[in-house]
Amino acid sequence: MLSRAVPALALFLLCGCESYGDLTSDAFDPGTASQSRFTLDAAECKAEAEIPRSYEPRGVYGTHTERHEIYNRAFANCMAAAGYARRAWSPNVPNPYSIDPTPF
Repeated sequence: MLSRAVPALALFLLCGCESYGDLTSDAFDPGTASQSRFTLDAAECKAEAEIPRSYEPRGVYGTHTERHEIYNRAFANCMAAAGYARRAWSPNVPNPYSIDPTPF
């Protein structure tokens, strides 16, 4: 029984680590914006989101999770301020805050 539980637990922990990362423009609906406008806004928000992660103490010295949370919060706020809505979660749109604790 234990020989089956250890690999399952290791797989669960590794899946959790890989599923958490920085948001991208794929997580937002471009709406009526042109592709060039959406790409430009996403690039500006990406650059703006790097600022708090690079200068806040938790962003510089924090854990891996804290660094992603700082970036994701800043990126999502910037995209929302630019008028883009967050897409509903789907397999093609990563949502790092929606981790299933029971993958089996």
